[in-house]
Amino acid sequence: MARRKTAVRSDQGGGRAKRRGSAASNTLALLKSFIEANNYGPGMVLPTERALAEKLGVGRPAIRESIKALTILDVLESRRGDGTYVKSLEGLRKGWPAKVELSAKDFSVLDLLEVRKMFEPKAAKLAAARANEAQLRRIEEQCIQVRDSSDWKDAAECDLLLHTAIIEAAGNPVLCELNGALTRLLHRSREISAARAPDRTQMLDSHARIVDAILKGDGDEAERAMLDHLHRVGLDLVSDRKR
Repeated sequence: MARRKTAVRSDQGGGRAKRRGSAASNTLALLKSFIEANNYGPGMVLPTERALAEKLGVGRPAIRESIKALTILDVLESRRGDGTYVKSLEGLRKGWPAKVELSAKDFSVLDLLEVRKMFEPKAAKLAAARANEAQLRRIEEQCIQVRDSSDWKDAAECDLLLHTAIIEAAGNPVLCELNGALTRLLHRSREISAARAPDRTQMLDSHARIVDAILKGDGDEAERAMLDHLHRVGLDLVSDRKR
């Protein structure tokens, strides 16, 4: 009896996880359609989570997770005590997948992406101003390694080394410690995004843009290029497209 109960409990748990992933995918697509169909623009406030859940016929947790995903993609902005506002519609237009495939495990990766967006663009800007000749050579060499990688697994590893080289060139030891502490999660993030990356050429172009700006000492462009790159990573994380 105990064994049968355990088996049933395990199946039910798997079912819940699958339904949660399906709910997250469906709700994100529904929320995107709701914003577009109702002509929401930058600065406009969305209905409350409760109201959105009722309008879209889904649970509030799925709404909350979808708002979080769109916030990380710079589409929405949550203001404590004031509601959720539309920040920009560019994130809905720029490379948005025709079909969303988002599972519960992806939310931890999106959380990591949110943290990366807090410091990697600034790190790129600092690297453009502070990197010495040896660090610039290393950044350039790592960019070439990504380009010449034989498969996505190799590319993901080289990508991590490239971003680490940029962070180290920023010249802030605390930032380096933070990046080191996130290494395990960063590896996992790249495993997922590399498996879903729809366009290798686009990834290489975005890296080239970042590195070119750093080599030229253009901090503002390096920061913008890194932000655009991380935005693309976010789109890949909510996409079902495969390489």
